[in-house]
Order: sequence, then structure tokens, then C-alpha cells
Amino acid sequence: MTQLVLSEQHGEVTLLTLNRPKARNAMSLDLILAMQVAFDQCMEDSSCRAIVVRGAEGHFCSGGDVSGMTNERSVAESRRRMEIFHHLARTIVAGPKPVIAAVEGFAAGAGFSLALNADYLVAATDAKFISSFAKVGLQPDMGMLWTLRQRVGLGQAKRIVATACKVEADEALALGLVDEVVANAELLERAITIAREFCANAPMPLAMMKRAYARGIHTFEDALRNEMDNSPALYLTKDHREAVVAFMEKRPPIFKGE
Repeated sequence: MTQLVLSEQHGEVTLLTLNRPKARNAMSLDLILAMQVAFDQCMEDSSCRAIVVRGAEGHFCSGGDVSGMTNERSVAESRRRMEIFHHLARTIVAGPKPVIAAVEGFAAGAGFSLALNADYLVAATDAKFISSFAKVGLQPDMGMLWTLRQRVGLGQAKRIVATACKVEADEALALGLVDEVVANAELLERAITIAREFCANAPMPLAMMKRAYARGIHTFEDALRNEMDNSPALYLTKDHREAVVAFMEKRPPIFKGE
């Protein structure tokens, strides 16, 4: 049986590969469940400090598996399915480990949503982003109405969703939809390099930052409240003490997430 999500270690970085290449890595329910298991394992594994997610064989993800949409689903069934998608989205957006999306080829529909859940998005020169939901009579999933606006602003988010237009790599970079564009041959190496940069410092402040942004930092007072709630505990961590000692000893700190 084909393993739907491949996992590969690159030091402290775990590479997760969606592995349904014949379907351009379309999200079947089985693939979503396999992704949830893989991300949960990464989030709980102390040896994993960052995650890179990509698609197998030239495409990130072509969206939801249309072959699974032929039968009518009740509202209750659809809600149960959405809960599974939402659990994965929350794990990526609010989970403690940084997630880097490495996108080549198509990121369409739910694949586009998945890429937007990542903390940092690196695109290959052939990447194409399509919010294809309007073409099948649906609205975006996995939080895209929020994540897309966060990156490109309200006007462009409305255009991209309503028209289901194809946004290619150069335009995506200009809009702020992606963080950088590199040649296809350099994509994986660059994504892993960025992941290592994200996990080079103490992990607990990064985890708190992700959780805070997921909950919402909408005002200056939100930011101050977050500091008051979390910073006093960080002052007591071994990582903070190690950083202070390392500074005094003029050496790089060794962070353990403690």
C-alpha cells in the first residue's frame, strides 16, 4: 500500500511529502488523516524543530479529491469532514513548530489553503496558485478567507477568491502571497535552509508567537496583554538562562526547549 505522506529527516528539520502524484497530490480523506498523524508526530517529537511540507513529483497539491465529491453528503457529514480539515489547519497554524511550505506546480483549492497555513511560503518559478472553490460552487476552506487576506489584503483576496484566477509565481511574490521565489532545482534546499533559520533560536518563544498570532493580535493592547501573559514565564526557562550565560561566556547558546 502506498504511503500517503513520506517523512524524511534533515537534521532538526522534518520534510513531509504529500504522496499521491498520479492525482497531483489531491486531498482525499485518507491523505488528510495521514497528514494529521504526520504533523502530530512532528509537533510532539523533541528532535524535530521545524517542518517543511511539499508535494511529490512536481506539484504541491491540486486541491480536494473531486472523485470523493460525486455522492451527496448530508450537512452533518460535511461538518464532520470539515472538522478533520480544521484540526489539521489548527495544528499547522497554531502548533509549536514552524512550518515552511515548498510549492512547485499547482497549489489549487485546498492545496492553496494548505500552503497559506504555513508560517513561510517558498515558491518555485513554475508555481501556480488557484482558489478554485468558486468554480465548483464552494467557498474556501481551511481558513483561507483569513490567511489569504493576511498576506495580500482584502481587495486582492476578494479578487483571487471570486474570480478563481491563476496567480503565477512572479505575481504571487509581488502581492506578498509568497515570501520568495526560487528556481525549481533550488526549492527544497532553500526551504530547508529557511526552516533551519526559524529553528535556530529558543523554541518556546516561537511557539508562543504562533499561538498568539493564531488567536489574534489585532491591536497594540492585544500585544501588550500577550507579553504580560507569557513573558514572565519565559524569564524562568532554562533556555533564557542558557542564553544569558552563553552571552557572558561569548559562545553560541544551546537551546533545549526547556
